[in-house]
Amino acid sequence: MAITRYLQIGEEANYGEEASTYAETLDPETVDIDSEDDDKLIYEGMSGLDRLAQVGVYSTSGSITLPVDDLASGWFWKWALGGYNVTGDGSTPYTHEFTPKRGSTMTSFSAKVGKDIFAHIFLGNVIESIELEVENEWALMTVNTLGAKDKHGTLEEQTFTEGNVFTAPMVTLDRDGSDVSPDVSSLSLSVETGANVEDSQGVGSRFPTKAFMGSMVVNLDLTLDFENTDQLTQFWGGDTEPSTDTISEFGYTLHIGENYDISFPRMIYTSSNQGVEGRDAIQQELTARALFDPTNQEGPILVSLTNDKAEYSTGA
Repeated sequence: MAITRYLQIGEEANYGEEASTYAETLDPETVDIDSEDDDKLIYEGMSGLDRLAQVGVYSTSGSITLPVDDLASGWFWKWALGGYNVTGDGSTPYTHEFTPKRGSTMTSFSAKVGKDIFAHIFLGNVIESIELEVENEWALMTVNTLGAKDKHGTLEEQTFTEGNVFTAPMVTLDRDGSDVSPDVSSLSLSVETGANVEDSQGVGSRFPTKAFMGSMVVNLDLTLDFENTDQLTQFWGGDTEPSTDTISEFGYTLHIGENYDISFPRMIYTSSNQGVEGRDAIQQELTARALFDPTNQEGPILVSLTNDKAEYSTGA
């Protein structure tokens, strides 16, 4: 067997039950998922001696880091955001749209990790956050997970999913429709889902039985050349100083290649810094928070992906 390290992912029909089909086989940079510490309870009595031990609650957590691609990454957006729609009939490529959908629980997935001598299977995984980093090499996605439990599996022959992968020169950024890419040194996107598995374990079950959805927080961190004060005045809300009654709003769209867009229709700057270090060029570091747009009933984030995959669904 030539390949003994790999990651397979598949959507679960029911929380914590292994996926019937693993839809993609990936070659990530790292997979660091393991059981949480302190899964055993040790009674500390007044004797001062550790005498009694018993099983406690059990869950997993960790992260997956891999290059951004235009095929497998759609699963992670679906599981993180919850809303999904696809258009296309096969005569042309399919366009998949992933949007926030509010509800009580989250969709889970199984992850099978090849670890040289066995396959480590993690069940009931949900996405706690997605981070996307673009600087000067690969565009990287880190998926942070919470899960229910793990088990032993068997290594198998694999064929990797081969989507198009992207590097920094293939990524552009628009602000209100204008390309600002030449000013961008680096960017970092963080999408937090507020996922919670802890509240579903304990009484009657050692393992989590469901994953609750929490509050979504979307931040875009930017490092830009400092050639004018346009972004500072937008942060202030005034031309020469912080406004007492105005917040400036704007929109950003991140284009990844020709077929992958991440849009933030309504944003505000929550921090702005232009540090001066010796004779180095001054750069401005900005954090933009994405907001829901009540007028158009959209946001805070919209992901559009066009490819030849018919759908992202259980068993696909």
